Amino acid sequence: MLRQSETIIDKLGKILLFSVEDFCNKIVLGNNCFICGADNRSKFFNDEHIIPDWILRKYSLHNQHITLPNSALFKYDRYKIPCCRNCNSLLGEKIEKPVSNLLKLSYSEICHALSSNEKNISLLYTWLMLIFFKVHLKDNYFSKNLNHQKGDLKIGDSYDWSEMHHIHCVIRKDYTNAIIDRNIIGTIFVVPAFNHKDIVPFDYTDNYAGKVVMLRLDEFCIFCVLNDSCGVFNLFYDSFKKINGPLTPFQLKELFTHLVYINLRIKERPVFFSSFSSNGNYNINAIFPDIVELVPESEFSCTRGELLFYYCKDLIGPIENREKILDEIKNGKRRYLFDNNGDFINFRKEFD
Repeated sequence: MLRQSETIIDKLGKILLFSVEDFCNKIVLGNNCFICGADNRSKFFNDEHIIPDWILRKYSLHNQHITLPNSALFKYDRYKIPCCRNCNSLLGEKIEKPVSNLLKLSYSEICHALSSNEKNISLLYTWLMLIFFKVHLKDNYFSKNLNHQKGDLKIGDSYDWSEMHHIHCVIRKDYTNAIIDRNIIGTIFVVPAFNHKDIVPFDYTDNYAGKVVMLRLDEFCIFCVLNDSCGVFNLFYDSFKKINGPLTPFQLKELFTHLVYINLRIKERPVFFSSFSSNGNYNINAIFPDIVELVPESEFSCTRGELLFYYCKDLIGPIENREKILDEIKNGKRRYLFDNNGDFINFRKEFD
């Protein structure tokens, strides 16, 4: 192996591990392939859809628009990042195709596939990491303010990209042949969702700071915490077990908010690192505390109600008492997932 400013390259010239500096310069700020790092003048590029093309086809999204963090609308069909043809094909073969086959299953079949085969968990986790990374890499292309008189900052300029270095290492594993330690895999929950004609069947939401992804597809919704080594799972599992029915869009967003809030409050976080063994194997590992502790809510910068308000405000249309309802959500006086006794609120009768 050759070491070049901490970037590790094999004897054939393949970049196995980008240094944080090279990652920021070539992938984050550059226009290179986000997997292999090739310059777009050296290879043929056909770019990578951020939301996978098979999802765009299934839900007829190509000509629809995603709402960006700056409130601008952007067409899904053009929502892509730089990727060379070879790496695009690799991602399709190793990740997209097997994941699309997995997610064609019913809710109960997916739960069985995940509980019976750890490889499916690793595959789903890597795929959700991949989407999360692509979403936020694309934020470097969009202005933070639609009014350019307020400056030319990009949305991604506010991100700490060193936090994304580990995620980048994981999503490249099929290119670098990295061995992923099971301890790096984060919390994954799959829940049933109401599949109703008045409910949009597709939804993607994530929280950059909290590193949590929510993806809703028809009758189920997947939640994934990317950087907790299952710490959130252990803290929230007793509450999760109480969910005994399909969730409404408001309940899905509240569950998402719970996971974000818990993960942001973890006091001592896992440490992720890459290593190379004497025989040349590339390993990605994690060290995490024996006990997961949370920063007290009184010492935290925002409340769970404020987070829930942010993710629910666009779900509430121009109804009577809208502002009163939003104020109650923000102040923690209105809940959709669990009642005051901590029991699951089942809305099944309202959809029958």
